[in-house]
Amino acid sequence: MFGLHPERTSAASVTITNGSDWLDTASRPIQANSGNILKVGSTYYWYGEHAVSGKFDSVNVYTSTDLKNWTFSNAILTKDSATELASSKIERPKVIYNASTKQYVLWAHYENGTDYNLGRVAVATSSTPNGNFTYEGSFRPLDYESRDMTVFVDTDGTGYLVTASRKNGGANDTMAIFKMNASYTGVESFVGWQFENAYREAPAVVKKGNRYYLFTSQAAGWYPNQGAYATASSMTGTWSALTPYGNPSAFGSQIHDIATITGDSTTSYMYMGDRWNPLHLGEHKHIWLPLTLNDSNGTASLEWYKEWNIDAVTGTVTPPSLVNHAQGKTAAAISTASGSSASHVNDGNYQTSWAASSNTWPAWWQVDFGAPKTITEIDISWFMYKGSEGYYKYKIEISNDGINYSTLDRTSNTTYGFTTDAVHFTARYVRINMVNAVLWNNPGNWYTPTLHEVKMLGPATPDATNYSRFSSFNYPDRCERLTCTGFAVPRRPGPG
Repeated sequence: MFGLHPERTSAASVTITNGSDWLDTASRPIQANSGNILKVGSTYYWYGEHAVSGKFDSVNVYTSTDLKNWTFSNAILTKDSATELASSKIERPKVIYNASTKQYVLWAHYENGTDYNLGRVAVATSSTPNGNFTYEGSFRPLDYESRDMTVFVDTDGTGYLVTASRKNGGANDTMAIFKMNASYTGVESFVGWQFENAYREAPAVVKKGNRYYLFTSQAAGWYPNQGAYATASSMTGTWSALTPYGNPSAFGSQIHDIATITGDSTTSYMYMGDRWNPLHLGEHKHIWLPLTLNDSNGTASLEWYKEWNIDAVTGTVTPPSLVNHAQGKTAAAISTASGSSASHVNDGNYQTSWAASSNTWPAWWQVDFGAPKTITEIDISWFMYKGSEGYYKYKIEISNDGINYSTLDRTSNTTYGFTTDAVHFTARYVRINMVNAVLWNNPGNWYTPTLHEVKMLGPATPDATNYSRFSSFNYPDRCERLTCTGFAVPRRPGPG
């Protein structure tokens, strides 16, 4: 759990845990959405926005030396900092440093408190990274609309604003890039349009060597969706075509920044995302994952890890030592649509998928390990349709003989796009039984049962525990260790 222990003066390898509620060193929820991380000396400053009932309350900053234990430092900008902030939306705040003026400059997306019709940026400045920032005002850059945005300082000191804008009549239809003025408090020129009519938002920029990576998400409201990136040898372009990364829901998140962690031994890159619950936007989660940038071919890749380790001093990232026992094993399904294959679900490629031959529910997909394997985590990448999303109600069924099955009931699921289940069983066959999909905007459900990828993770060697004596099973939240034939599940861990 983030922030469980007091902040240390020297870093060591720490565990990042995704999908849980993160607390600061005072055991309070970390309120820092859609921001960025800035390193000053040996201290990391994490900036982010806090909203109350959909309206701006503050931009907060937290400090850490190890990237795990975060101490609340200050509300650097609040609804009381200026008259026009009293009823407003301040989203995706980013803080950069201007070496010439020795000022820290905050940029954010600005809207009034009721809608998204203004399309402005807001700017504030401070002489310290965690001081009270002076609000400089809001504006449209060179009179262009600006919504989801980011800022980036190149190695030559040039600042850029990258933002979702309007070119051809639709809000967010095209991304725009601007060059900042020398003080980073405004823009001096329009660089160009990018991703015309692609409706991309949530930009994030990182540079590695001489290559620039621009990450974005689709414009799909509060629903998770397929992230993609483009590359260029200059911020002014020409940018490559968009290439997808991660799974079709970005593991149930939306990108807001890429943090560069420069250590004594290596430099690592960390994906920072927001996990929104469309049904309850207050149930926000932080998703941080190691991002791999390939020097030789200019590609980026992102994998899901429930837990992973990073050392802020060395910069070293250590993934968990679990094996995906499903990958490449024999797969089957209730039916298969033309051009589809059951094997696509466990081929290691998030962009392939299996689909049933009709939209009849329920439907199932199954893998045969060939021999019993111990599984501790099941990650499922579900079908998404960019805004008309259905969350799957499903069951996980396991067997050792392919005839008699025991069940983990997940028909209470309301999570879109990506689910991860903590389990503990040893079995040969695992079946994903798709009972139904619930569409918020179409109760008739026109979805066809579809899976992109199912990963079944566990230790490399089988668990020696004999579970055959157990005869009952329930969902892991309900007891310390509830089991069934061939299937045992521990209680989901609480804080810490």
